[in-house]
Amino acid sequence: MKYQVLLVDDEKIYLDYLQKMINWESMDCEICGCAQNGEEAIQMVEEKTPDIVFMDINMSQMDGLDACEVLQDRKSSVKVIIMTAYNEFSFAHRAIRLNVFDYLLKPFDEEELSKALKKCIAEIRKERNYEKNQEETFLKGLLDSGMPGKEREQMEQMISNYHFLAVLFGRKTEVPFSERERIRSLLSDYFYPMGIESYFLGNQKGYGIVIHAMMQEQIPLAAIKSRYKKLLADHPEEEFQWVAIGNVVDGIDNLQNTYQNAQLVRENRIRTTGKICGYDDIQQLDKDVTFFNSSDVSLLIKAFEMKEYDTADSIIEKMFGLSQNKMLSFQYVIAAYYSLVTGIYSYYHYKEDNDLTQLMGNQNNLITEIGLCSDVHQILEIVRNYVYEVFSDCINVRVGNKKELLVAKIEKYLQDHYTEKSLSVNQIADELFFENSYIRRVYKLQTHKTIIQRLEEIRMEKAKQLLMEKHYKNSDIAEMTGYCDQYYFSKRFKLYYGCSPSEFQMEK
Repeated sequence: MKYQVLLVDDEKIYLDYLQKMINWESMDCEICGCAQNGEEAIQMVEEKTPDIVFMDINMSQMDGLDACEVLQDRKSSVKVIIMTAYNEFSFAHRAIRLNVFDYLLKPFDEEELSKALKKCIAEIRKERNYEKNQEETFLKGLLDSGMPGKEREQMEQMISNYHFLAVLFGRKTEVPFSERERIRSLLSDYFYPMGIESYFLGNQKGYGIVIHAMMQEQIPLAAIKSRYKKLLADHPEEEFQWVAIGNVVDGIDNLQNTYQNAQLVRENRIRTTGKICGYDDIQQLDKDVTFFNSSDVSLLIKAFEMKEYDTADSIIEKMFGLSQNKMLSFQYVIAAYYSLVTGIYSYYHYKEDNDLTQLMGNQNNLITEIGLCSDVHQILEIVRNYVYEVFSDCINVRVGNKKELLVAKIEKYLQDHYTEKSLSVNQIADELFFENSYIRRVYKLQTHKTIIQRLEEIRMEKAKQLLMEKHYKNSDIAEMTGYCDQYYFSKRFKLYYGCSPSEFQMEK
């Protein structure tokens, strides 16, 4: 957003000279108009609302200092830099009394003009940042717990006529506090031209919070989405992962509404396509809340005691409302988890050293983990692992902890897909909804071998079985065990067993 500058001088030739004297654009400024007397300057200040005015003192009709006095009476926030050819103390004294920002003595050069302009811009930025911080603190207070009293009344006067929109965004890394102003400026570049003021309220649980304030009646969500799409395309270095856009509401009293709807969009973005998701995109989802009862808990307990884990998984999916067309609610997932765990512990009269309060602390970890998910299957997998751990604490049947379960899943995947030539750890990570480096690390810690080592182990065991059946050629066995050709297969076999496939076959 460029700073708007108004030039005021009764000599047209000097106005032309000022416009060409420096590169205004390089100073992040643009000339919004020129006036030739004080009265004209006052009118243009009201119409164009410039940030900075360069004003000559000696002009016909109304001089510069008289114009400054009128602007002061009207409580204008514009910064005025006086220009004069007369180095008189009375002028300077009156200018100070009228809160004139700076005083340039004609003739001044490019360096003096640039210095005064930079100083003025720095002061405007400082004031705007202070005001923005105050407004952002106020808005964050409203989202957290409301802010009654005098401060609220003062802020309401400033933004009472606005319409609001909450937006949440995820990045690879959270925005550091030191970069808040940069993000604020980035948002302003894209949304201020649309008549939208943007407030960045910082990070919460891994995602950023933005409040947009609009003076217009309604700006369509499609236009907001389009702007965010351009922002993400223009700035890949920011590494935005997703954007969740709430609904437009009237007045600050409805701010919680758009924020909660933005949260719903964030939670349900995994059911939509693309990085940018709006409240309108999730309207087609089934909003009926799924409640479970004590009979569901009993069925789940029975399934675990009978080791019927497929049945248990289906019950968990139903209890937590994780079916494909259901609108997700993380609050419901956490509430359901609390109720379910309480029911399980009550059923088994759990009395270990770890008391219930400590074990329920897992809720915080659970909400953090599901908040990072990008697919409903990941959420189901995480919830399932937490529930499995609860059962492993309560019953004699060992269902394994999360890491053991993950290793078992990797083993099953390797057994089912070892014939695929292109099988990789990346493919396994994607299919199991875990991060590549995480499954590598967990598998190595639990088994003391890498996933690739285990894959070759499986392939070699299968190859040995096929060779013992005698009627297969090396080329057939290479194909059936996932090797690219028989020569590479033979080489790997000899390294693994110390003899070639033919030698092994003859010996057996």
